[in-house]
Amino acid sequence: MDLNIGWPEADTSESPYEPPDSILPAATEASSAQERAQSLTRYQYFFVPSHQTDEDDAECITKPGAFLRLGAYSDIEEESAQTEGGLSAYYPSRYIARESEDNVFKNAAGSDAAQSCGIALTCDGRVMLKAEEEVFIEATDLVDIHSGKDINLTADTGPITAATGDNFSVSATKKVSLRSGANQNEPYVPPAENTSGDTGVEIIADNGNSDVFLEGKAIYLHAHGSQTTDIDGEQTTIVRSDTLDDIWGNKKSIFRGSHLSLYFAGGLSYRASASFNVSTSIDLNLLMTDFKFAIGTFELVKWAVNLKEMSVNNSVLDTQITQLSNRVCNLSTDTVFYEMDISSLSAKTSQIATEMGNMKASIMQQCNVQL
Repeated sequence: MDLNIGWPEADTSESPYEPPDSILPAATEASSAQERAQSLTRYQYFFVPSHQTDEDDAECITKPGAFLRLGAYSDIEEESAQTEGGLSAYYPSRYIARESEDNVFKNAAGSDAAQSCGIALTCDGRVMLKAEEEVFIEATDLVDIHSGKDINLTADTGPITAATGDNFSVSATKKVSLRSGANQNEPYVPPAENTSGDTGVEIIADNGNSDVFLEGKAIYLHAHGSQTTDIDGEQTTIVRSDTLDDIWGNKKSIFRGSHLSLYFAGGLSYRASASFNVSTSIDLNLLMTDFKFAIGTFELVKWAVNLKEMSVNNSVLDTQITQLSNRVCNLSTDTVFYEMDISSLSAKTSQIATEMGNMKASIMQQCNVQL
């Protein structure tokens, strides 16, 4: 099948080409010599002048609208250094502030002005860079990014990773905010408890729905003003060493639930001032051994059931029983003494009876002799 497509024939007739009016000066022999000299140098540049506001505007000839230089610094950069502020149209302000005098354009291509070849790109409009795949930027020395207004860095799906082999610093003249679980376009309204203000630091994990983990060898917290901790759930504090609370002001504690304290070691409590304790509930104290030393005691009790007093009364009763036992023992001893005296009296009575018998026998004997 023969396809015969009739293409329009090109016009090969010679016609004079008239370029549009240009703001650049007409080419002269001097400019042609300059172009030949440029081709022998270690740089090449493309220069697009800035917009001409009027016919007498000569600044647009030297001020770039867009400028691209490859290689060493060019003659146009060197000529711009002769006018005050001329290099600000070619180089970033932070680079100009770092260098001094002629080094601004001489080191523009690199630290070795005679050997370095660099790339200079500037424009008075926008610079756009787009890649369908990946973009790699690498520098063996400083990377300085400066914006006169905003800097937006967004990753739609993947993470953003920042790593350094040295220090990592974040500073701001206003607030520093770290938020997780938040949409970029979602407006955030801080709660009334958020007192970070316009120059504070706020760390918010998913609007309070996620956890925050902080770990370090030593953590030092210094608050020049007040400190408030508001916890909606449980609080657990585990200290595996000594704890010191040095409070230079008043301390208030409010327990709206039960209170449990366990001490498994010795303790010492000292109060150098008077204290006032009020208890409207029942206190139950179980003591194995209690030693109490008091210089003076004043107690005003309307009614009381004191187990200690009952214990003292039992001790007094035991003492009285002991005394009674002693008296019974003494009485038993006295009874023994009385029995000994009765035995002695019985012996004396028997002796008297014997003596009376002897006397009676003697009397009878004497009577028989007389008869």
